[in-house]
Amino acid sequence: MSKVLLVGKGAPDRGGIPTFLETLLGSRLAEDHELHFLNVAHSDPPQGGRATLANVRRTVRDVSAVWRGARGQDVVHIHSALSPAVTVVRAAALALAGRARGCAVVVHAHGGNIRFWLTTPWRRAIFRFAMLPVNRIVAVWTAGQELLSSVLPAERVALIDNGVPLDADPGPALEEEQRHGPPRVLYVGLMTPRKGVLDLLAASRLLRERGVGHELWLLGGTPDEGATAEAEVRAALDADVRLLGTRARAEMPAAFASADILCLPSWWEAMPLSVLEGMAAGLPVVATDVGDVARAVADGVTGYVVPAHDLEELAAALQRLIEDPDLRARMGAAGRARVAELFSADVTAGAVSALYDQLRGGAR
Repeated sequence: MSKVLLVGKGAPDRGGIPTFLETLLGSRLAEDHELHFLNVAHSDPPQGGRATLANVRRTVRDVSAVWRGARGQDVVHIHSALSPAVTVVRAAALALAGRARGCAVVVHAHGGNIRFWLTTPWRRAIFRFAMLPVNRIVAVWTAGQELLSSVLPAERVALIDNGVPLDADPGPALEEEQRHGPPRVLYVGLMTPRKGVLDLLAASRLLRERGVGHELWLLGGTPDEGATAEAEVRAALDADVRLLGTRARAEMPAAFASADILCLPSWWEAMPLSVLEGMAAGLPVVATDVGDVARAVADGVTGYVVPAHDLEELAAALQRLIEDPDLRARMGAAGRARVAELFSADVTAGAVSALYDQLRGGAR
């Protein structure tokens, strides 16, 4: 059993990293290892990875907290988007604090945006230097693993798929919740154009113009890039869209149970948790072919994978599911089975646990 300090943003933040950390803390990983959580969430407005005085102050505070918290630990496990440069430097500073305490350091790269940043020789050199204190970097999607392995020695890079909890079989409860009017399409993610929300709004309008009755519900909050991005989404809303705001983790099963279809039309992703959560809840999924979405969603079996920015394909996929309740039921059941086999929290926890054991065994 290793003693592990998990470092990342937790509640009240919402999004991929807080959700993933909450999943780890509630998984079998907490039985296999002694976990301690350092929550570096803050209440200030999002800074979007900019070199601001507030970000510098927070980094100094968090480095000090890692230094204190890492005492007596075996592993420091840092969770970060790892882009842009400010975020890379911040992760390096946290890693250095952990190594200075004699800990093995793991950096978990959650964000798909790194592939747009790590594109020049100068940036690759900065990244290579910044990651010197890190023993292992974990990618959550295959293209991320390949990219990181092109910059760092391949043996320092690991691929561990995201995983989500599998609650009790949602079948009967799901059927009860879904006895409502027109089929509901649910979006779960941050309120930002890069998540494809504007495309989803446009596709929904196309369907309504064609007489395809449905409800569109958007669930999510302010993105890391700040209120401007959220304001752009809000400006595009109309009276036919229901904005749900954010939900605590405990409330998410009810949110999924009240929907018929999950849709995530992002412009870029790594391995989005909301897609896996929707599948685990027994919903068919329509999502864009970005990151490892096509590894999660079996096209034509558990939902549909469509090209990013393609409104016609997005609308057509949604229409097939809106108009066919039997198809929704079949794809939803297949999606839940796929998560149980490949993307459950237990599967992910087992892979992380094996990494900790490897590092503690001296493979650093």
